[in-house]
Amino acid sequence: MEEIHAMQESLLGKGTFTKRKNMTAYHEQMTHNWWAEDDIPVHNNSRVTYLVDGRSAMLTICYHLLKARKYIYIASWGMTPGMELVRGTDHRAGPDGSPEQEALLAELRIHGLEQADIDFWCTHDLSVQAVLGYAVSKGVEVKILLWDCLVLPRLASYRPQDAREQLTQVGVTCLLDDSTRGIIHHPTESLHQKISIVDGTHAFVGGVDPLIELSGDFDRWDSPSHPFSSPFRRNKAGTTPHPWHDAHALIEGPAAGDVEFNFRERWNDVILRHSREKDLLIYEHPSALPLESKTMMQVARTIPEHTYRFDPHAGIQGIAQIYRNALGNAQHFIYLENQYFWLHSYRGIDVPLLGADSPEMEGIIRQLGEALRRGATLALVLPDHPNVGRAYTDAGLTRLRAEALEAVEQGRLQVFCLGTSTRQDDGEHYRPIYVHAKVAIIDDLWTTVGSANLNNKGMRDDTEMNVVTLDAELARGLRMMLWAEHLGLLGEEELFGVARYLGHQYQRQEDEALAKRAWQTLQETLGDPLIGHRLLTQRAEDNLRRYKANQPLLGHLLPYLTAQEARQQGLYFREEHGWLEKV
Repeated sequence: MEEIHAMQESLLGKGTFTKRKNMTAYHEQMTHNWWAEDDIPVHNNSRVTYLVDGRSAMLTICYHLLKARKYIYIASWGMTPGMELVRGTDHRAGPDGSPEQEALLAELRIHGLEQADIDFWCTHDLSVQAVLGYAVSKGVEVKILLWDCLVLPRLASYRPQDAREQLTQVGVTCLLDDSTRGIIHHPTESLHQKISIVDGTHAFVGGVDPLIELSGDFDRWDSPSHPFSSPFRRNKAGTTPHPWHDAHALIEGPAAGDVEFNFRERWNDVILRHSREKDLLIYEHPSALPLESKTMMQVARTIPEHTYRFDPHAGIQGIAQIYRNALGNAQHFIYLENQYFWLHSYRGIDVPLLGADSPEMEGIIRQLGEALRRGATLALVLPDHPNVGRAYTDAGLTRLRAEALEAVEQGRLQVFCLGTSTRQDDGEHYRPIYVHAKVAIIDDLWTTVGSANLNNKGMRDDTEMNVVTLDAELARGLRMMLWAEHLGLLGEEELFGVARYLGHQYQRQEDEALAKRAWQTLQETLGDPLIGHRLLTQRAEDNLRRYKANQPLLGHLLPYLTAQEARQQGLYFREEHGWLEKV
């Protein structure tokens, strides 16, 4: 932290974020159109809590699944029923009667779990199958909608039919949604939403699906410190999968009903199309009571054309619309985290020249270029090692840089990846952190988190859902949480504590006091995004030097290097994996 303060001092006076000082401009931005039209309404009576990484997201989801009293609806790209949602000291903090375990039990009570729920927590594994089976045993209706995907090479260990069978064993009603099948569909179209609804009052939207792929190589559960190796993340070979960075959101209030509305439309469409039993249909439930909130928010979605009978002929492109509006409104600062950044449309073969330019992504890249030419600053975090499409991302970045040469020269356009390291007997070892998050923050005011990637699939060809908020405190808080994680400013439990503090979640009094102090420090260090942007850049450059010298990384930030840039740096580059790996 001292090093960061020194870096910060050196940057003062080199330009700061003055939007808040110009309240006229701020209020003008508040009146701009940030929303998708003609699908789902905008709310000012609901709340949103952003959840960073799988540990926080799955723990919060598990609380609500166990508390369910009426119904649980889940739609997911994939699901591993045996995946543990809660691990380590979050599941069991110590022996019975120990102060740590008693504190955990008190926390569960604060979160609203009844004694029977707590007894289950303490005596069972908290896998997806076990938790949903427990809900069914209490009389809760549980319906799951899974994408009926073709078996792909990278999903060879996952079959939705197996997941359905395991869920059915504990009384869950599970449907496989085959709406992407047929010759009129994009060849790689998927049902990519990751949503959960509990009793109509709470819903979850984001990038986290309860899935482990390739015999454990892609485990969505990970903690903010993203350790190189962890006893809580083990694949069948006994090794730790790649670290996994993600983001999710909890929605409370009437807007949760919009997520349920989307699920109901999809579920009923599958039931009617396959002439299934009419008693499986879902009917509209009463809306949740309005909540006091200062957040304006909306749920936005992508529904490809010809996928469901409820969508218009051209489909629904609400997420592309909210990106267009937000980027058009951007004046000062844009922060993006995404799994992909593809200019070309993906056709299932990892060669970009085979795909035509995606009109949606052409528009987004053009708007990013326009914002940069207006003087805005952009930071973009991408995976060095995506599962597919490394060359697609390089092509997108090449086009973006060509759109804003002056911003590149001035250092206002920076692209990063994430990595982790550990010291072993034969030296330092490195691994990429898989960036699966889909986050956008504009001017510390507007935020979206969801399932939609920055490619043709997220904007047009996959079924997606994002949540959008217009709330300066939420936007700024999420940005600083993410940057604190990437810069390595806080330890594992400090990061987790800050996330819970910002989400107004219960903590022991002493833990909350520590989290509050850590948060105050972050505000002093990262409150100005332009100074923070330079801190990110300096840390990434320093870590690249450390990587070359076989020294430990400080935090996780590194520059994203295209194939050409990596080779110019003298780094070994693999077309399918990137450059960041020494194990």
